[in-house]
Amino acid sequence: MLISFALFLTLLYLLLLFFFLLGLVGMKENFQDTYQPTVSVIVAARNEEGKIRRSLNSLAQLDYPTSKLEIILVDDQSNDLTGGIMMDYAERFSNFKVIQVKEETAGLRGKANAINLGIEYARGELIFLTDADCVVPRSWIRAMANQYKEDVGLVAGYTLLDSEGWFGGIQSLDWALLHTIAAGGVGLRKPLSCFGNNLTFRRQAYEQVGGFRGVPFSVTEDLVLFTAITRRTKWNYTYSITTKTLVWSLPCSTWQELFQQKRRWVVGGLGLGLKGFLILGLGFSISLFLCLGPLFGLGLVSCGVLWGLKLMADAVFLSIPLKRLNALSLMKYFPAFEIYFSSYVLTIPFLMLTGRKVKWKGRNL
Repeated sequence: MLISFALFLTLLYLLLLFFFLLGLVGMKENFQDTYQPTVSVIVAARNEEGKIRRSLNSLAQLDYPTSKLEIILVDDQSNDLTGGIMMDYAERFSNFKVIQVKEETAGLRGKANAINLGIEYARGELIFLTDADCVVPRSWIRAMANQYKEDVGLVAGYTLLDSEGWFGGIQSLDWALLHTIAAGGVGLRKPLSCFGNNLTFRRQAYEQVGGFRGVPFSVTEDLVLFTAITRRTKWNYTYSITTKTLVWSLPCSTWQELFQQKRRWVVGGLGLGLKGFLILGLGFSISLFLCLGPLFGLGLVSCGVLWGLKLMADAVFLSIPLKRLNALSLMKYFPAFEIYFSSYVLTIPFLMLTGRKVKWKGRNL
């Protein structure tokens, strides 16, 4: 009976990964080479003096007509040199603009308030979001814009992390896994999530849902906006999986910072509803059962075989998108990632029980 249940959980997990991969590989890159809309890139930053220059340097080198591209930098009440760095780039590049957040808009807090302010000043037909610790490829604007057929209202893309060691490497694989689940869900027309540091949408779609003022407040503002556009409008949507749109960010530098990030994601992910709970529940259940199975009579051989199946499935699940992104070298961190991944999945229920208040950039949200 015990081995049957363990096998059932494992097969269910493998089936879930298979369907997400099916959704991912079924998506095609649809390039519309003649489409050159006006684009506004929004970068909201708070106390990012040590990271923001690498991001602004990459934005300054984008391969897109300057007359059709504006970079809007939103200083979210920083108390370091972030605002000054922004002003320096605005003086050097004519299409860079700086906006200072003076106060919170009614009903909006934190990053959602800053991005909302940036979009209010934007004039672009397409809105691009990225973060102050991200580096975008020169082809980012063109390759993303080329995905916008007439019926497409939103395009999300992959983000990986620059990794110089195992700690950053396991985080990058974690992001790759979460992106693949998100991309697979989009491919299956069951949208689940996205990452706001590589997210684009039509202004029309944004205004149709009322912008950030028209959606519930969330500590993961990108997710709630993505959910609103994909579920409440008739716009089509897609996920870009190519090096031309691949954004590189930076990993958390400490375990405490990583814990806070995970907690914010878990709290924000509560808005996914039943589908999100089922996916998280399955990941938790199989990790718990395979870790504790021997204590309840599941033989070591049986447990080892099931772990082997899970490891192979996870490896394939990560390798397919990483190969498309020319990032297969990250798989050298896979053994450490599996230990990390199984461990933190087991903590998710406890993170849910610690309340919905999170701390971000020195603010309690």
